[in-house]
Amino acid sequence: MRNGKHLLITASSLCLWAFVSSCFSASGQQTLKVDVNLVNIFATVKDEAGGFVTDLNRDDFRVYEDDQPQDIQIFEKQDRVDSSVGILMDTSGSMVDILPLMKKAVPDFTSSMSRSDEYFLVSFGTSVKLVHRSPQSKKHFDESLRDMRAYGTSVLYDALLYSLGRLEASERPRKALIVFTDGNDNGSQVGHGRVVEEAQQSAVLLYFVAIGSRILVDSHTLESLSDMTGGRTLYVGKQEPISPVLDQIRTELAHQYYIGYYVPRRSGYHHLRVEVPGRNLKIRAKAGYLGG
Repeated sequence: MRNGKHLLITASSLCLWAFVSSCFSASGQQTLKVDVNLVNIFATVKDEAGGFVTDLNRDDFRVYEDDQPQDIQIFEKQDRVDSSVGILMDTSGSMVDILPLMKKAVPDFTSSMSRSDEYFLVSFGTSVKLVHRSPQSKKHFDESLRDMRAYGTSVLYDALLYSLGRLEASERPRKALIVFTDGNDNGSQVGHGRVVEEAQQSAVLLYFVAIGSRILVDSHTLESLSDMTGGRTLYVGKQEPISPVLDQIRTELAHQYYIGYYVPRRSGYHHLRVEVPGRNLKIRAKAGYLGG
């Protein structure tokens, strides 16, 4: 699972505290085989007025997996965690009036990211195309945006699957995928179920910027995917500016708590619950993960 690690270390290394079995390598050297999942959770916490709560510590949180309490081994506050961010821009024919608004908003968002973060930009219409990566020059970024054209069908699911895999290859602890779309797919090679499975296996936060009339947006698909990962779906009218929505996402990512714990590697879906006992707070975090 992308939440976890399968480690092999020599006996002279540090002894891990759990889930260890002895075996021998081909050379006869004793090794320790560690088969564990590191479960990563990014939690957004707000008060009754909708303001971010930033004064919590490790001991304030309770984490449950399948209703069993877990021992929190990793805890970081807010923006101390490096991020890898994917940005997906729908360039299908239905976005012809919206593409200029996306082109205007995305540069402001990427320029405000921390220098320790990384990002990539993907377009999807008839096909999925990686158009820019953060190590590349600003000139390349500007030219990539300028050359985008809206036409053809939408392969949203193919783009999601490709980008989830690319994010999971990153070493950054926090992984987020921001998707500009109307939620409709009419040309992908993979189906909705495959995307759900990948999202459940990954540690990626899914943020959808749903553009257009709420009646025409496939809100059920978008909201179910964002809710299960701890992200969310934000709606923008066709003629509304997109920058304020990206500002909301940037602010939220900067105010999250990073929580991690280790469990034995197990197959199946595992439900997660994050609580702060004794306080009336609203906590948004991923609903569970698919082990393997």
